[in-house]
Amino acid sequence: MKEIILNGNNELTLERLQQYEESFIDYLDVDDLTLKAYRVGINNFINYLKNNDIKHPTRNDIIAFRDMLRETYSSNTTNTYMIAVRALFKYLSIHNIYENICVDIKGAKYSKTPKKQVLSQEQTREIYANLTDLREKALFSLLITTGLRGIEVSRAKLEDIKEHNGEIVLWVQCKKHDSKDEYVKISPQVLRDIKNYIGDRTNGYIFTSTSPENYGDGLSTTSLRKIIKKIFKRFGLDDDTFSLHSTRRTSATLMYENGADIYSIQQVLHHVSEQTTVRYINSVTRNKNKNEYIVSDAILG
Repeated sequence: MKEIILNGNNELTLERLQQYEESFIDYLDVDDLTLKAYRVGINNFINYLKNNDIKHPTRNDIIAFRDMLRETYSSNTTNTYMIAVRALFKYLSIHNIYENICVDIKGAKYSKTPKKQVLSQEQTREIYANLTDLREKALFSLLITTGLRGIEVSRAKLEDIKEHNGEIVLWVQCKKHDSKDEYVKISPQVLRDIKNYIGDRTNGYIFTSTSPENYGDGLSTTSLRKIIKKIFKRFGLDDDTFSLHSTRRTSATLMYENGADIYSIQQVLHHVSEQTTVRYINSVTRNKNKNEYIVSDAILG
C-alpha cells in the first residue's frame, strides 16, 4: 500500500484519517477483545479531533489528547487509548501514508497504590460463609482462591477441569493467549462448590445464565461483574472501588498475607511482569507500613 493521503500542504486531514480507520482495524493481528479496545481508542481520538475542530492533527494535538485523557480517565483507560493511537500512526508510517508523529509520546503512569479495594480475610470469610445461592458460592470461591480474570471464568467449561500431575486443575485461556494453555489448581472445597452448583451437568460452560433469553448460555463478563457487585452490595460494600477485579486483587493479597512469595503469586495470576504482581499486593505492604505513627510517637508524644 503506497497511496498517500496527504493534502496539498503535506498534512494529514481528519477526513482521510477516518477513511483509514477501517483498513487499520483490518490490518491488526490481535484478539477480538484487543481489537474492540483499539476501535474504542481510535473512535475517542477522532471524536476529540471533531469536538475541538482539529482538521489537520499534529503531534501537539496528540499530546493534548493524552493530557485530556489523564484528566478524565484512569491510567488504564488512558494507556489503552494511547496504545491504539500510537499503533494507528505506526501503521500509517509503515505504509508510507504519513509520518509517525506519536514517537516518544508517553501514556499515563500507573499508580503504585491500586484504586480497587481488596477484601480483608474477615470480610472474605463472612461473605463466603453466608452465600446461599449455589452459583454465587461456586463463583465466589473460584474467584477468591485462584485470582482468575473475569474473561477467564467466562470462557471456562466443565471439560476444562482435569487431573494434571496428580491434582485437579482448571485449564484457562489467559489474557493475550490463543488457547487454554495455563491452569489454576482447584481445591477440594472449590470443587465441591462447583459440583453442588452444576448438579448433573457434565459439559458446557461452568457458569451459565439464568435469564430467559440466554438460559443455559455461558455468563458474559458483564453478567459476572453484576453478580459480584450485587454480592458486595448485600454485604455493605456498595462502593465503586469494589468490583469483580477486587476478587483478583483480594486473592493475591490473601496469598501474600498467608506466606506466599511474589514469584509464586505471579505464577498463579499468570502475570508476565513481576512488577504487576507487586502492584497487586502494594495495598498490603502500604497498610503494614506504620512509619507515620513512628515519627508521631517519637516527636509528638
